[in-house]
Formats: sequence, structure tokens, C-alpha cells
Amino acid sequence: MARNLFSRLRPSGRMVRVLVSEGIDGDLAVDGPTGALSQRREALRPGPWTWLRQVHGPRVILVEGPGDGAGSEADASVTAQTDTALSIQVADCAPVALASPGGLAVAHVGWRGLQAGVLEQASNLLAQVAPGPQESVVGPCIRACCYEFGDSDLEALCEQFGNDVRALTSDGRPALDLPEGVRIALERCGVVEIVFDGVCTGCDQRHWSHRVGGTRRRQAMVAWMEAP
Repeated sequence: MARNLFSRLRPSGRMVRVLVSEGIDGDLAVDGPTGALSQRREALRPGPWTWLRQVHGPRVILVEGPGDGAGSEADASVTAQTDTALSIQVADCAPVALASPGGLAVAHVGWRGLQAGVLEQASNLLAQVAPGPQESVVGPCIRACCYEFGDSDLEALCEQFGNDVRALTSDGRPALDLPEGVRIALERCGVVEIVFDGVCTGCDQRHWSHRVGGTRRRQAMVAWMEAP
């Protein structure tokens, strides 16, 4: 069942909630049957969602109300509005939520998005529309144990984020530590608290993994702020 990754009352009186779905909640991929997808979203969080056509890039959109910007080609969204559900869908990439005292962001972060700076863009826009200290929660994603990675791409990421992102798979092959790269990027943005779910989508049968199973199905992160 969907798990509550983050529930926190903000100084403004707003409650921030972040959920992540599991396989039992059904396929949340945006190219699935529309009717079934709507029903699955409604079961997780009623009301319109701002969902994105993700392209592994740095584009972030500003969401002005429920459902605004749905279907935009982007990999992150930001809002300062209550009762406005932001979502992303993943099957190995890291789902990341950022919360400030008066705002919220979600980002889809694979290695290309990490390299392109999607977290920096999301954090910057959140700081513009809702200034103040930012906290983050990182949902289930592929971890080094299951993420064999090509040498040239790994070297490029090490140049950008340092050798701490270099790791080994469970059978000793070169790997990328995606959560560590996310942590480094968030810390560079000045995020004051980072919470990791710790689940590997490649190992944990509750979640789908494109890298391990080749699936086109997706789980979703959905986040919103409730009015006082």
C-alpha cells in the first residue's frame, strides 16, 4: 500500500504530506489507460494532480492551483498553493520532494536529471516563490547494489559530484550511487534536512524497476500542502 514518507506541520499552519505508491496500488505511468489511471490517482489522493511528461532534463514548472500544468514536459514542479497535488512517476529514478515554510516542490531525478541540475532548478524556484529553509525527502529508487554503470558516464558524474558517487554493485561491478548524488546536490542547494526512504527499487518487490525488470510500469510520488 502507499506509504506516507513525510508529514510535517509548517510554522504557517500548513501540513505537508508526501506519499509514494507501491505496486499493489497499480500502474501510475502516464501513458496507461486514462480511466484506470484516474481511478488509481483518486484512490491515493482525491482531486486533480499536476503530473508531468518527464524527459530527464532540468525544466521546472510553477503550479498556480489544482491540476495546473498537468501534462507539461518537465521533470519538476513547484507550488506555493494549498490543496495542490504535485506528482512524478518513477521506476528507478529518485522521487524527491522539497518543502519550505510556504511552498513545495517535487522532482524526478535520474542520472541525467542529476547531471543537468534539475534539483538546483527546483530548489531555486521554490526559494523564489516561498523563501525559507528547505527540507527534503527522497523516496525509493535504485541503489548502487543494483545499478551497474558505464565507465565514461560514471567518470563524468564523479567529476561533477566527487568520488563518493562511485560504488560497486552487489557482484562487484562499477556502479553509481544515485542517492549519494542526490544528497550532494541537495546539500549544495543548502537544504537543511534530507530524509532517505532507503528502499532499493531493484531489490524490493514492492516496487517496479526498469533497470532490473525492464518494466514500463511506474510508481508515483504525490505531495501537497493542506490549509490550516
